[in-house]
Order: sequence, then C-alpha cells, then structure tokens
Amino acid sequence: MSGIERLVQDYGERAFQFAFRLTGNADDARELVQESYYRVLRNWERYDTSQPLENWFFSILRHVFLDGLRKFDKQGNVASLDAPVEDARDKSYDEVLEDRADRVLEALERQESVRAVRDAMERLTAEHRGVLTLADLEGLSYEEIGQVLDCPVGTVRSRVSRARLALKRVLLEEAGIRD
Repeated sequence: MSGIERLVQDYGERAFQFAFRLTGNADDARELVQESYYRVLRNWERYDTSQPLENWFFSILRHVFLDGLRKFDKQGNVASLDAPVEDARDKSYDEVLEDRADRVLEALERQESVRAVRDAMERLTAEHRGVLTLADLEGLSYEEIGQVLDCPVGTVRSRVSRARLALKRVLLEEAGIRD
C-alpha cells in the first residue's frame, strides 16, 4: 500500500469530520480534504518523519481552511440584506430571512442535545471550533494539538479552556440562561 493510500485509509474519515466541523457543509469539507491531500503530496519532502503524520496532516488541513477564510474575506463576499431578492417581488433578503427565522427557532427547540451542541459549535470562531474538535472530538492530547497548531502546550491549554467557555456561553444563551 502506498503512502497516500495509507494516509487516505487511516485519516480520510477523521479528516472529513474535522473539515465538516470547520466548514459546516459536506461539499466544502470534501474540497478542503482534497486540497489538504494535494498539499501533503506536494510538500511530502518537508514532512519530518520524527513527528506523527496525523499531526502534520491535520495542521495542513487547518491551514488550508484558514487560508480559504482569508481569501473569502479579502474578496469582499458580502451581500446587503436590504438588496431585492430576485425571486421574491418587492422583498429584501431581510424580509425573506425574517419569515424563516420563526421556523428555525421552533426546529431548534425540538432538537436533541447533540444537535444543540453541533449548532453551538457552528457559532464559535474557527479557532475555537478547531481546537475543540481536536481536543474533545478527535481526542488528541494537548501535546499533539500543540504540534498541529505549532504552539506551546500552555497556549493549547488556554485555547481549549477559552473555547470550552465560549461553547458553554453559547449553549447557555441558546437555552435562554444568563451566565
């Protein structure tokens, strides 16, 4: 089995799950993972074999995601909520989205706690989502996360702590409880 086949077999599903948690949709997650595999192959000579391949790969995946966010932001991808909607006569996006808001809130109230956590994760910053995914969903140690993020263990501990507090605040806010 070749190195890339092993990489795909060993990390493919976890890479997709990590990418999905970062991006929030399957199509973007697949593209993110594909680009990450491409960059691994393109930069294979830079891989330090004394370090775990998993950490290097997830670090590349995270960087690809963050690069995409920066590119998206620089392109000025913004739409006015006051702009007219093409398929809705004389209605703005704000009016169309407002009609859907009540249905979304009702649906959230009926969801199980797993869905509430998933929704809360989506509201976190990319940094918080990433570090929580690595720590709590992927089960990486603080040392391994430090290698992925290229930062000291103490920094990882504080980032995980801040991310968990942010998640707690979002969950309490969604439940209508003031902290």
